[in-house]
Amino acid sequence: MTIKLVATDMDGTFLDDDKNFDQKRFQKIYQYMQDHGIVFVCASGNQFDKLNSFFPRSKYPETLFVAENGALIADHQKIFRADTFDQTVVQKALNILENTANVKLVLCGTKSAYIRNDVTKDFYELTKLYCPTLETVKSFQDIDDDILKFSVNCPIDQTELYMDKLAQALGSDVSIVSSGHGDIDIVRHDVSKANGLHYLAKKFAIEPAEMCAFGDGGNDLSMLEYVGHSVAMENGTDIVLQTADYHTINNNDQGVLKHLEELFEL
Repeated sequence: MTIKLVATDMDGTFLDDDKNFDQKRFQKIYQYMQDHGIVFVCASGNQFDKLNSFFPRSKYPETLFVAENGALIADHQKIFRADTFDQTVVQKALNILENTANVKLVLCGTKSAYIRNDVTKDFYELTKLYCPTLETVKSFQDIDDDILKFSVNCPIDQTELYMDKLAQALGSDVSIVSSGHGDIDIVRHDVSKANGLHYLAKKFAIEPAEMCAFGDGGNDLSMLEYVGHSVAMENGTDIVLQTADYHTINNNDQGVLKHLEELFEL
C-alpha cells in the first residue's frame, strides 16, 4: 500500500534527548513528501505553539499538527478542530486533582497553558519548555479559556497507580494516557491521537492503511493501532514494541529519519 500520510510523535521519537533532530536529513525527506503529495503530521501531547517552533511555516509550510494528544488539530494558519471540556467536567476534575496528593497540575487551554503562581521555579521552567505560551494564575478558577487538557505530573514510580486512581474518580467523561516520566494527560473521552488522524483521514480522503506512524509511549498506542504502517522506537515501552508492525533504532540515533529514508528509498 502506498503511504500517503506520515505522523510522528515528538519527545522520545522524532526528537533526540536534547530536543533536536537532523534538519538536513529531514529536509530531504520533507521535500520528497511534498513532491509526492504525502501529508506530514506532527502528533504530540505538546502545546501547538511548541510544535510550531520545530516546524516553522517558512521551512515546513505544509505540516499539519495533532497537538495536546489529539485535542487540537491545525495547520500553520488555521485551527481545524479544538475538542474542549464542558465546564462541569472542568470543575469536577479540578475538585479531584487539586485534592490529590503529590501531583502538579497544568491546565492547557485554547489561548494558553496555565499554572499556579506558587509552583517551584524548576516546575515552572519545565512546563515552559513544553508550553511556551504559559500564564501563571493565583487560582485555576481565574482562568477564562476553554480547556483542552489537564496535564498532571506525579511520582514516576507510581504513574500507573495514579492513572487508575484518576480514572476511577473522573469516570467516563475523560481519557487518561501517559507519555512517561510521571506525566499523565487527561483529555476528553473521545480525544486521542488516533481520532486526530481519523479526522485528517476524512479531510484528505486517506485510508488508515495508507498511513505511517511513529511512537514510543502510551499516548501513541491509539495512533499505532489505527494506521497501516506502525513503527515503534527501539527506546519505546514494552507495549509499544509489542503493538507496532515495525521497529526502528532509538530516537538519539534518528530512528524516524532512518526508517523514512528506507521506506522512501532515499
